[in-house]
Amino acid sequence: MSYILLSMKLYNRNFEGGERIEYMGWVNEAVSNSNQPWQSYRPRFLALKGPDLLLFETPPCNIGDWSRCALTFKVYQTMFRVMKESENVDERQHCFLAQSPGKPPRYLSVETRQELLRVEAAWHTAVCSAVTHLKSKTFPVTYNGRIARLTLEWTQGFTLSLDGVGEIIWRYKFSQLRGSSDDGKSKLKLHFQEPDSIAIETKELECSQLQNLLFCMHAFLTAKVAAVDPTFLTSTTP
Repeated sequence: MSYILLSMKLYNRNFEGGERIEYMGWVNEAVSNSNQPWQSYRPRFLALKGPDLLLFETPPCNIGDWSRCALTFKVYQTMFRVMKESENVDERQHCFLAQSPGKPPRYLSVETRQELLRVEAAWHTAVCSAVTHLKSKTFPVTYNGRIARLTLEWTQGFTLSLDGVGEIIWRYKFSQLRGSSDDGKSKLKLHFQEPDSIAIETKELECSQLQNLLFCMHAFLTAKVAAVDPTFLTSTTP
């Protein structure tokens, strides 16, 4: 562990704040065996660097290796979930799932509970850092039959504008979101509380990139909640 922490510290001298490494370590990735009744695992070297989750076959040995990773996921478009004991696929413990739209979900495990907590804490820090550096993300949507754009903005919240002309139709803060629901395909309902009122306004959208939008929404909301506690965003890694 001390060697890995030292390596992180040395690498971070060469990376800007938005590219900072928050985690490096060996994990085990489940490999599905279609013709076997049991699960097998292969070692992977996992890193959280800037906005990316990286899975290497072998640890990066120099600065150039970081840009040659075959498996890269954007943390703000990836869902990270620690598995409950009842959800584990076999006797292996300390498991978590990383799922990104358009890619097979990655079922991963570490050796100890302490290491799992370290991964989880680093993940939240990486998401917060990625979102604050990204600042905004825009998705093409359809609203009331019109082509529009839904933008998630770190400072403004949700903004819906007409495509092409940029006219703002509505805007809500992240704190006004009271819930959401979707059909798992393209339709999304966002439930907002009106300012100075208990009234709930529901906005219905259609988005061809629905899962991407949902995962990105989750990242922005996670970062907003975390920002309430400034110490959350202060990295504890070297």
